[in-house]
Amino acid sequence: MAGGKAATRLWPQDSLTALPGIGPALAERMANLGLERIEDLLFHLPLRFQDRRRMLPITVLRPGMECAVLGEIVDLQRQQGRREQWLLRLRDGGPSTLTLRFFHLSPALRQQWHSGRRLWCFGELRSGLHGLEMVHPEWQIADRADFHPPEHLTPFYPSTQGIHQQQWRRFIAAALALLPTLADPIRDLLPGWPTLADSICYLHRGAERAPTPCDREWQRLALEELLAHHLALRRERERETTQQIVACAADARLWQQLRAGLPFFPTAAQDKVIAEAVADLTGSRPMRRLVQGDVGSGKTLVATAVLLHAVAAGMQVAVMAPTEILAVQLYERLQSWLAHLNVSVGLLLGSQGLRQRRAAMTDLQEGKLSVVCGTQALFQENVEFSRLGLVIIDEQHRFGVDQRRRLLEKGNMPHLLVMTATPIPRTLAMTLHADLDLSTIDALPPGRQPIDTLVLADDRREDLIQRLHHLLAAGRQVYWVCPLIEESELLQLQAAETSYADLQIALPDTAIGLMHGRQRSEEKAQIMEAFRGGELRILVATTVIEVGVDVPNASVMVVEHAERLGLAQLHQLRGRVGRGAQASICILMYHAPLSAKARERLRIMRESQDGFVIARKDLEMRGPGEFLGVRQSGERQLRIADLFRDEELLDLLPQLAERLEYDYPEAVDLLIRRWLGSATAYAGVG
Repeated sequence: MAGGKAATRLWPQDSLTALPGIGPALAERMANLGLERIEDLLFHLPLRFQDRRRMLPITVLRPGMECAVLGEIVDLQRQQGRREQWLLRLRDGGPSTLTLRFFHLSPALRQQWHSGRRLWCFGELRSGLHGLEMVHPEWQIADRADFHPPEHLTPFYPSTQGIHQQQWRRFIAAALALLPTLADPIRDLLPGWPTLADSICYLHRGAERAPTPCDREWQRLALEELLAHHLALRRERERETTQQIVACAADARLWQQLRAGLPFFPTAAQDKVIAEAVADLTGSRPMRRLVQGDVGSGKTLVATAVLLHAVAAGMQVAVMAPTEILAVQLYERLQSWLAHLNVSVGLLLGSQGLRQRRAAMTDLQEGKLSVVCGTQALFQENVEFSRLGLVIIDEQHRFGVDQRRRLLEKGNMPHLLVMTATPIPRTLAMTLHADLDLSTIDALPPGRQPIDTLVLADDRREDLIQRLHHLLAAGRQVYWVCPLIEESELLQLQAAETSYADLQIALPDTAIGLMHGRQRSEEKAQIMEAFRGGELRILVATTVIEVGVDVPNASVMVVEHAERLGLAQLHQLRGRVGRGAQASICILMYHAPLSAKARERLRIMRESQDGFVIARKDLEMRGPGEFLGVRQSGERQLRIADLFRDEELLDLLPQLAERLEYDYPEAVDLLIRRWLGSATAYAGVG
């Protein structure tokens, strides 16, 4: 079979099974790494390199070194013991010898390894009973005609069970032989840049040193990968915007009625974003808009204004939140705002009883509900809408692409408004969200109180509790946030249950509540309502209160083990206070010693309250994948590019994309297929 494969001319687009040595079982393992075609092997880059080209004299070797040695076999001895071992000694003309230690040596090898033969080996050196030794090094007989010492750096590839490095090198060498036939569709658009073939060859073999992301060849592949993702998003946007929908009239009556009854005026920034979204609603193409704004900037009011325009036009609106506690809070907020407008608002949660859930689903299907709030329960198969026209997604980075798409499929090309309190730089947003128009609420409502941020070692806990006595006496309410629910011997973190018990002892006359993610939704809602109503003075909680919780009288936030949390999460938690008339304080407690990164995070929190500044720092420290929640949300990962490191490349994308779409439309398909495979449906990627 291998001979048959070898006789057939191969092309980069062929299946991996066309390569000699790759059968169905091996191809299935490679598919787990996203490799399906021969071309994919070319973009499966090494994790690291070893330099096996230079052979060192035995006399200069030291323990811990990784090196190549060429020497003459002195002798081969069997060592008795619990398990059979063979010791082979090499000498290269100097006074010293090197011992190679092997287990399970076959008779055929023992016959080859006789005194006087030359052997090349590579491995890590360690001290042994007989001096320096290598255990099971890689080796070749060096006095045979087919011996060739390595000419290039030796690559080590990402692997999976059942595929060893020698196989990877063999398969990728076969793929590299096909480089002359690999299409390079943007070569003529990048004068002065290395070609795709030269770049790939360099990244697999290196030169005098291992390649780095700063190399022009690496940047060449990163640019092509970013361009492919950008093109896929533009194509999805084009596909959706060619879908004609019936434009709705700009009926602002409901919004004007609500606005007239509010005890405050929307900011100019909120009005601007509302106008942008309403213009989308009244167009002939479906809205696809991302609204980003700092914690407390008033995104909920913007969403309410937009949904009232949709309801006035006869649409149903689905509002999806990442947690049940936030979905319940949005439901309660909308109910209180919209009740006098005769706008019916429903709630759909996975934890609801069957009767409640069925009633809400029936009302949706029959059109009795104009607005429904919920979590992932909204896009379950048995949930049907009568006229879904607008989908609003809060904290959009917490949802995966498929979840968003499944909710959009509940209607006939409904409008989409996604919101996030995790702002990102505009250039980055234009790349990540090429299928979305971007609106930014760039000002906070007047009256937001500044938050004084203190950083405190946890050995001063008693001082803090004494200060709480005075704050509670002054009528303050306190959030006390802990990362874990129960004690962990492994992490030794102060757990919520322990802190709850300790605070009850230290403050016996204070009503204290405990809330965490393992409680039922009804129980969490009751506790939250008791805290909002002032019955509870301290709420001890895990990070379930991170997003969206709004209790204006709560003006003190204590975060235990703040060094364990990221900047975005700390900023979200701090944003739970500063919402009322009182000056607020956020106390970040840490457990020493602090790592350099943890120290830097706490310094940034102490010095800045600007969500855009903090988001930028978070992006620098954590990288875009983790920062944007990509790893949790199921979106496709970049293989070679890095959105932060390669930010300068992002400016090139729009112009390159336009040139390709206009002059080389066939290249668009090629690039998307090369880098994304069949996963090109990007609806609502955020």
